[in-house]
Amino acid sequence: MTKVPRKTAKQLNEQKRLCVKSKKPHMPATDKRRCLTLQSMKKAYKSWGYKLDPDDNKQQEYIKSQGKCLHRCKMLLADGTVTPLYSSIQSGHTRPANTPPEDIQARKEAGNAKRSATHKARGLGQKHHYEKDTFEALLDVTGLRNVLDYAWAPDGVNVDVALNSEQMAAGTYCASQLKAANMTSGGQVNFNITKIDMETKYKGQLIIAIGYKYVERKITVTQVFVLSDPNDMPGRSLQPRVNPKREDACAHLRFRMDDEEQRRACKEKILESMLQLPHHTLQDTCFSLEVNRNVSENTKTELIGIQYIKDALPGNTTMALASDKNKTVDFTFHRAGASLGISAKTATLANKKPDGTFSGFLFGTGAAPDHHKCDWVLVVYLDESRKIVEGFSVIRGSAVYTDANKSKPYHWSKSGQKKGVAYRIEKHSAAHLPQLVDLMFGKRGGQQITL
Repeated sequence: MTKVPRKTAKQLNEQKRLCVKSKKPHMPATDKRRCLTLQSMKKAYKSWGYKLDPDDNKQQEYIKSQGKCLHRCKMLLADGTVTPLYSSIQSGHTRPANTPPEDIQARKEAGNAKRSATHKARGLGQKHHYEKDTFEALLDVTGLRNVLDYAWAPDGVNVDVALNSEQMAAGTYCASQLKAANMTSGGQVNFNITKIDMETKYKGQLIIAIGYKYVERKITVTQVFVLSDPNDMPGRSLQPRVNPKREDACAHLRFRMDDEEQRRACKEKILESMLQLPHHTLQDTCFSLEVNRNVSENTKTELIGIQYIKDALPGNTTMALASDKNKTVDFTFHRAGASLGISAKTATLANKKPDGTFSGFLFGTGAAPDHHKCDWVLVVYLDESRKIVEGFSVIRGSAVYTDANKSKPYHWSKSGQKKGVAYRIEKHSAAHLPQLVDLMFGKRGGQQITL
């Protein structure tokens, strides 16, 4: 490993100063050093891209209820959520809503570059996603499996799983966000959820944070924290101690799974909280942008294709969204005891010509973990507005996820030609999806499916 000279304290402080300065939103010179008022605060939030509730009386009542200096307060948004703290945005600790995507990406790349070789060697940071495994273990240890009906949401949305109980109306679900943290060692763990998260993108959702350990190579749930309201959050974020010697800030949230009484109390708390939170149809829980408030533009596009596929399937075929997030398989098709792992990809125009038109398509493949579970790649073509599905192509997963193509974009021309490959990738109209699904189960068509 190449050794890099360490930066001096002065260099680190200067780097930190420049980073914070770059995050601070621009404010006109005439607005600086002025006494903050409700009107100037509204003006600032609007310039930062927030859509505020227009009722000034309601805003004043809400600010008064916070009992803090004006710059330490939040304001009400038009969708019923609240803004981040004024001081957090002004100081650069929280980015404004209208931050350009290229700036966000640049900061992410800069943050990734700062990770040291020691950090990676020690296995720190989240390398795998254990929400599915820990949730399944929680259902067993608390007895919730017998009383809960649940469905996994698409990858990339705010909701992890939709929950329904016998006390809820049929066909309605409570949106839930799952968090998991390994409590094998260390004095404190971070579930990476803040009070601001619960007030904004996760508003109206049940937060279930699960602490676990590995016992004989199996996941064992040790502690569970259940939050249904931002006021449940002990401070700014959920960072409980693994084994507190006395009551700590998370004592009112902690359920220990080594105690029968606490396991029962945890079960009752989850069921009770589900009844108190908003209920939605399964369709809205998974696809509505009113429920999923913080979704990337790329995910919004993917949801259009997934929703169309779900609604247009043949009557003898069902679709289950993947419980393992950030993996290759997005959902599975089930028919008469047979299952197919499907990776859904949205085709993007590629190879721009001098006249402004494009000669081909592509989609990204990324790291593609567990790609051996992918039977077919279902490519979705959208119209120019990127809002309507106009066609599909089907390619075998083994032809897309190869060692030669690993992490590279998958290209083909509009005529269907793929460089170095003899077959053509045919584009079929959206109305032909049922026939394509039939052929996918029949495993015909070679490397791609032809009607």
